[in-house]
Amino acid sequence: MKIVHVMPWYIPGMGYQENSLPIEQVKLGHQVEIITSDRAPPLEGYKIHFGKLVGGRYIGSGDFRDGELVIHRLDMALVVKSGGWFLMSGIKSQLKDSCPDVVHSHGAFASHTLETVLFSESLQYKLFVDDHSHSNNFHPNTLAKKGYIKMAKAFYRFYGDRVRCWMPVTHASKAILESLLPISGDRIELLPLGADARRFRKSDELRRRGRSRLGISGDEFLVVTSGKFDWSKDIHILLAALGGLMHEDPNLRLAMVGNAPDDFATHLKNLAKALGIAKRIISVNFVPNTELPELFNASDLGVWPGDHSISVIEAVGTGLPVIVPRGDLAYKVLFDANAAVGFKRGDVDALQIAIKSTISNQRLRTYMSRRAEELVKDELSWERIALRSINIYSR
Repeated sequence: MKIVHVMPWYIPGMGYQENSLPIEQVKLGHQVEIITSDRAPPLEGYKIHFGKLVGGRYIGSGDFRDGELVIHRLDMALVVKSGGWFLMSGIKSQLKDSCPDVVHSHGAFASHTLETVLFSESLQYKLFVDDHSHSNNFHPNTLAKKGYIKMAKAFYRFYGDRVRCWMPVTHASKAILESLLPISGDRIELLPLGADARRFRKSDELRRRGRSRLGISGDEFLVVTSGKFDWSKDIHILLAALGGLMHEDPNLRLAMVGNAPDDFATHLKNLAKALGIAKRIISVNFVPNTELPELFNASDLGVWPGDHSISVIEAVGTGLPVIVPRGDLAYKVLFDANAAVGFKRGDVDALQIAIKSTISNQRLRTYMSRRAEELVKDELSWERIALRSINIYSR
């Protein structure tokens, strides 16, 4: 089967769905290509990553390779920074050249997806659309955005039947599609986010190396969080919750793996100093996905207090017990499997209680660790998710 994924950004070396799903589809024997833009997203951390790889955010247009994947990078024809909108030029021409059996477009409301819908009939490919929207990244809060959503809804009312199946990645994105677009429930299949189970596994050797790398002694308890740190990730809430606990327990440490915009990074540093815990925090710059298993294995507990992150799924693959906001539909699969502890988001006291009780309950951590490993191995490995995607394409 010839599969073409269409997406706004493709970032080599990451563990996102856009990287892992196509790679696993190749391993299943399919020919896979990617159509994307000529640049990396304008986010902290990627500057460092791409600075090492290609010298900056702009990668260039043309054909590239990432292992077995062929990457077609197209010029940006229009970028509207205030709304996060953009247009890539030449999508139809590239689709015609690639001649796919299946097109998998990422983002139901994205302009490139609307284009793939329009071209599907004349180019005769089967079209599938996934979506990553949730309440924290989907904000139609201006007249322009509301107008765009209305336009998209009207568009899909006329052309939505060309989409063979809608594949939201979480229950949150499923709810948004159902509420905003004219889609019947029998045309929606959840295609969850996952982790590379070969890479993200429990390992005594990785734990030893990771703790040595971070300078963590045997009797220290390490909490970890990771991602693209900004206000939406509530890292300031985590620091406030850990402040009192660290003064009670001299062996408690925090590893922060990722980068933040300069203003937020300064705020976090000042907050840590004010709380008297700055020396108990280990900051690790943005790292490639291949280095995360070592850092997660080195840790004893993971806490992601704000907007959801795919890193959580990767962390539980290593058997790491995690604490995440209760009620976030993106984490429903973890709560259903008893693989996470929840708390009321934004409540410092509630998070502090959750951390303290989890640290003190070894039996709970052991149980969550086992459930987490089983969940990723049985349901959330990219290998299984890729198989599920092929089954959906083949119907």
